This record gives sequence, structure tokens and C-alpha cells, in this order.
Amino acid sequence: MNNDVTLTNLMTAVQFVQAPTGRRLAVMDAEDWIDLMEWLEEAEDRQIIRANLERLRVGPEASGALLLEAVLDEL
Repeated sequence: MNNDVTLTNLMTAVQFVQAPTGRRLAVMDAEDWIDLMEWLEEAEDRQIIRANLERLRVGPEASGALLLEAVLDEL
């Protein structure tokens, strides 16, 4: 995704059309849709990091993180 992509830019790329049923539909370019999905995923990732920042700061041992090798051995 282009680093210059903002939610505002993506939302202004949306056009609305009226379907024969009378429903209003949002239409956007497929590339803009992909950029929107990537933007949302990145926003979700940032939210998860903010929610767990204190745990991340204390480090893996103090946070109770599991060793990858131990998890793989359990599989």
C-alpha cells in the first residue's frame, strides 16, 4: 500500500449509484478497495499494539510469552 493513502483519500474515491431496486450502492475502484482493506488492517494492528504496549515493553520473559520451540514441540 502506498504510504500516502489516507482514509479521507479512499473515502472520496467512493461513488454512489442507485440500483433499480432503489437501493444506494457504493462503488469504488478495485485498487482503492484493496488499499482500504490494507488501511483497515493496519489500523487494527496499531490498535492491538496500543492495547498491549505495556506488556510488549516488559519483554518476552516478564510478559509470560511462550518460546516458539516449546509451542512447536507441543504440535
